[in-house]
Amino acid sequence: MEPIHVQGPYKAIIRQITEEDFDIVCQTEQKSFPEGEPASVKQLRDRFNAAKELFLVFVIDGEVIGHICGTRSNDDLLTFQSMYEHIPGGKYLCIHSVCIHEKFQRKGVASVMVNHYTAYIKQNFPDIVLINLVALDYLISFYEKVGFQCVGSSSVNFGKLPWYNIQMKLQ
Repeated sequence: MEPIHVQGPYKAIIRQITEEDFDIVCQTEQKSFPEGEPASVKQLRDRFNAAKELFLVFVIDGEVIGHICGTRSNDDLLTFQSMYEHIPGGKYLCIHSVCIHEKFQRKGVASVMVNHYTAYIKQNFPDIVLINLVALDYLISFYEKVGFQCVGSSSVNFGKLPWYNIQMKLQ
């Protein structure tokens, strides 16, 4: 994948994760979720190894400040099983993490990152028909603003609060 140069107030690119990015991605993941909710280092490593083409980082001024990782699935909703496997050729994309370093939160960076990620998926993976993720209720409006729809409560839950199925149809 060629890096995607992002227009805006920052010198930013979106590119595929590299081994050199892995430690900072793990740190950002841990800081972005409450205890018990972030992906483990093993889960991130498994996703890195299985679906690197779906694991992108957002880089500003040479610093990795965010990431989105996903895997392919045959399930039309994100499930516990789909969180632990990658089905090459699966027609559904499950996004597992959308994480931004805290100093870039609430500045529109996540919206830019998600919009570029979904455009990258549409352009490079025409066989993917739907993008799935789960989110807490306070994030539903964010995802709706970038083109997703809430389709109800999720059977996948972490922590004490309920999670919701969020989807974007691509076809």
